[in-house]
Order: sequence, then structure tokens, then C-alpha cells
Amino acid sequence: MSKIRFQILPPIDCSEEAVRVTGNVPELGSWQPEHGLRLTWHPPFHLGEIEAETGTHLEYKIVRESWETEAVDAHGHVPGNLCHEVWLDATLHHTVADWKDRYSGRLTRDTVSSQTLAGERDLLVWLPHSYVTDADRRFPLIVLHDGANVFDPQTSPLSHVDWAVDEWVTRLAREGVLPEAIVVGVCHPEGFSDENESLRDFDLSPALGGAAYAEFVATELLAHLDTHYRTLATPEARLLGGAALGALNTLFTALHHPGTFGQFVCLSTSFEEVSERSPAQSGPWQALRDAPSLPTGVRMYFDHGTEGIDTRCQTAHDELRALLQNKGWQEGREFQIVRVAGGSHDELSWRQRFGDALRFLAR
Repeated sequence: MSKIRFQILPPIDCSEEAVRVTGNVPELGSWQPEHGLRLTWHPPFHLGEIEAETGTHLEYKIVRESWETEAVDAHGHVPGNLCHEVWLDATLHHTVADWKDRYSGRLTRDTVSSQTLAGERDLLVWLPHSYVTDADRRFPLIVLHDGANVFDPQTSPLSHVDWAVDEWVTRLAREGVLPEAIVVGVCHPEGFSDENESLRDFDLSPALGGAAYAEFVATELLAHLDTHYRTLATPEARLLGGAALGALNTLFTALHHPGTFGQFVCLSTSFEEVSERSPAQSGPWQALRDAPSLPTGVRMYFDHGTEGIDTRCQTAHDELRALLQNKGWQEGREFQIVRVAGGSHDELSWRQRFGDALRFLAR
């Protein structure tokens, strides 16, 4: 017999609700959801375990209580059965993109050509429910780097955990915290550059291709989105955000392209770029230090965790706070820097923290 453990990350909304795993063996209810394995809520996961004979072909699905509440993918489609061949003890990790009875909005793909980047960038575009039902309405715009990580756990390359930004927007709009918004994830090329950096890092690092990428975002990308979607084409209705190097490029764009975005989210900012130089030597840091004044009408959210790589962020963020205050910004008004106890440098932590960023910027 082998122990098969289930670790299920639920959607952001009502995450503590009961979750079951039902499947083709009696321990999973023999495809009767109401008799499936009921998992135990240990935030942020639902956990459970069964024993199965070695050699068993396991098929299963994730539900809440019935087939009407089963898990769907990021496009709202019911996926096929999940499968596992039982040979040794194993832990099966899954992120639920949404539930069949709650899926809202529409996730689609787009492509924008760029003269600045001499190529194309793929986009993932999420349109809120009201975009279809209210054809005359225009919407705020949220643009995020690392588009493969923003909406879909299946495309998130390392952890299969997404940032759930569409879920956060839906939840906070329902709570009246912020209006519904169009959310755009900008995808980066796969592979490595001649300098042996990943093309994603080359795209985002201001020391490499980040300046050109920021120019693309602030000019060609915004022009494309304002032309093809019903956006509110004003800086105060636009948010730009990212994590790690994406956060650094967000700060770079804020400093070098004022008047394009009015709100910024910087999670676990990698001030060292890809060179591991001190933060004080990075391009955005020098631009911030040398700026005679800071943009007006702008709000920025920064955070960092206390675990793993994020432990290196504390000193830089302390210096950032002092620098912003010396230039006249007030914490809690133009900017916020949050030290997240237990936070780490990964998608799961950024997923949990993104809601706080949106809440601050929506004040």
C-alpha cells in the first residue's frame, strides 16, 4: 500500500469552503462527489490522504460538494480526469483556477507587434463579466509582467501556482473596494540569451533589455490596448505591476515614463537586477536618487517577505523608505512599504499578497 496525499490550493474567494476529491476508487467515493474524500483546511491548502494498492491507476477530480461545483480551468472549461499511477508514497499538488458555478469573466489571448523590441509579445487578457454585459462601459486597466503567472496555474512555469489577479479583482469589485478592471499579463520569450540569462530576465532587467521593454509597455502596448479594448485611457485608471525583476522594471517605468501609469505594485523587488550589484548601483535606484522631484498623482505599493531570498530585501526597502520620504512622499499616502512576516520570494506568497496591494491602491 502507498500513501497518496492531496494538497489543493483553492481559489481566492471563500477559500476555506469544504473541498473533496472524488475518483475511481472507494476511498474517493467511486465517482460520487458527496462521498469523496473531504479534505481538511490548513491555510492556504486543503489537505487529505488515502492509501492505495501499488499499481493502481488512480483517476480523480476536485469538487466542492457536487458535479455542479467541480473545478474548472482558467478559461472556465471542465478539464479531463486527473491521473496518477500508484507506485510509491506521493503528494499530489493542484491549484484550482475556479469553480464551475462561480467562474466569471473571460480569459483570452492577444499579440502585439513591437518595433522597439523588433518582435512580438503575447498577451493574456482577462475581461470582467460586465465587459460583455455593458457594451458602453469603459474599464480601468491593470498591466502585469510575467503574464504566464498571472491567471493560469497550468502556464505558471515553476510552481503551477498563479497570482489569481482575476480572482482578486472579482472579489474586491464585489466588495466595493475597487471597480471591475481589464487585466493584462505580458508574456516573455522562453529560452536564454547569449549572456546565458533567461530571456525573461533579459526582458525585465534595466541593465539589459529592460529599458527597451519599458518603452514598449509605456508606448506601443498602451496604444494597442487603448485601441482594441474599452479602457479608461488615463494614467489614474492604469496600474502597472510585477514581482522580483518585474517589480524592478515597474519602478523603472514609473521613473522614466511618467504620465503613463498612475498606480504601481512592486512585490519582492529585486533591486540587484541580474548582476547582483548592490541596490545603490542599479539603474532604477540611481534614477530615483538623482530625480529632482517625484511624480505627482502617483501611488506605489512595495512589499517584501521575511523568508528565503526576500530576507535580502529589508535593507534596500528601509533605504527606499528614507529616500522617498526625503523627496517629500508620505508613507500611507503616496506609497506603502510592507514587511510581510512569513512571506517568501515565490508565486504562492505573491498570490496571497496581491490583494493587499490592490486594497492600498484603491483607497
